[in-house]
Amino acid sequence: MRLQDRVAIITGGSRGIGRALARGLADEGARVAVVARTPGRVQTVAEALRVKGIEALGITCDVTQEDQVRSAVKQVLDTWGRIDVLVNNAGISGMRPIWGIPQASFDRTLAVNLGGTFLFTKHVWKPMQKAGGGSIINISSLGGVRGYPLLSAYCASKWGQIGFTLACAEEGKPDNIRVNAVAPGKADTDLRAQILEDKSKMLRPEDHIAVCVFLASDESRFITGQVIQLDWYGAEDPRDA
Repeated sequence: MRLQDRVAIITGGSRGIGRALARGLADEGARVAVVARTPGRVQTVAEALRVKGIEALGITCDVTQEDQVRSAVKQVLDTWGRIDVLVNNAGISGMRPIWGIPQASFDRTLAVNLGGTFLFTKHVWKPMQKAGGGSIINISSLGGVRGYPLLSAYCASKWGQIGFTLACAEEGKPDNIRVNAVAPGKADTDLRAQILEDKSKMLRPEDHIAVCVFLASDESRFITGQVIQLDWYGAEDPRDA
């Protein structure tokens, strides 16, 4: 297995893409710490992994609160002694015209999507240095490389996340800490649940597993500072072939 005995933290891990990634990395041998704000959901995901014989933690944490992030990282280190992989997946969105966005909503979007990425990256950095390196994977969005109407706050946070990724990748080179971003297009998750659209032509949560396992593993040991875009293109869905 490609991630045997690696220790991985996945934020926003209680549903959607994060839950799929927790299962996917665990299936490759990783010990997984699932982090999310909702205690019930995060423990349900962790327990489902433990039932399969996988070492898993469920940690309740608001990624915008540094004391909670520090505590979450400490809990992982106290349990397993190291951190090899961080997946910054926690995110929020909301569609509003620019003139209708309350400042509190704009600030919250940046605090979760960008600030949470910063805080977890900050607090896993020294443990990764001590372990001789690691892989940080930031789940961004095509909204981080393109502009979309009614999503100005979301796009601002995701563009910032990609800039942060590229800067951290350069900083991490001397310490063998690789930092990459995955930028999905439309995905059938709770973030889009209220939008009436054709969900058959969307990424599924499990479609994000392969690229993240690759970036977390030694197979990508020469790859850093990259933004990998995922999107659905074909007239026929290759996943159903």
